Amino acid sequence: MSIQTFIVLVCIILMVMAWYANTSKRDKILIRYRRKNKTLITKFVSMHKKDPQHVTFDNLQFDIIPHCIVFQHYKNGFIHMLFPIFVPTLDFTWNSRYPLDPNTLEPVIISPEVRAVMDKEEWMKSMAKHTAPPSTTKKQTVFQQYLPWILCGVAVLGMFYLYTQIAGLKSWAEAMQNNFNAIAK
Repeated sequence: MSIQTFIVLVCIILMVMAWYANTSKRDKILIRYRRKNKTLITKFVSMHKKDPQHVTFDNLQFDIIPHCIVFQHYKNGFIHMLFPIFVPTLDFTWNSRYPLDPNTLEPVIISPEVRAVMDKEEWMKSMAKHTAPPSTTKKQTVFQQYLPWILCGVAVLGMFYLYTQIAGLKSWAEAMQNNFNAIAK
């Protein structure tokens, strides 16, 4: 296998891995839980599971409150270091069943009366509203519409250019080796 083929295969494998890693995080919330001994546990929770109102850590249930969800860069793992993505995130601590308020970093305080008023349908609507992309999008220009195709074309041309340059380096190295062999004789 030549070096050019190897580089092209590595680029294809990286793109497939990036696509899979990004689509596997879609419709999931990154939940971070800090235990009493300050260890941090992170896991992704699907928004489409049976009970999207609660998440369980250490056999304790914690409530998901949609207005506490913030979007943060996710950069864990090799692929996400190369291609970081925004994920919805919630933080919990061991001393409260409610998430931390992103503005004050204190647990959200909800009285039992307020909690009794909230029903499941309102929670689901609120969660969908806060985690969905904005619905008010402006009309795309022609450039924005064809930008992904332009970028794909530039990437293919770039790979072709690298392929031809590496082939040229190979022939240059062979010519240099022939010159050294001719001098050494």
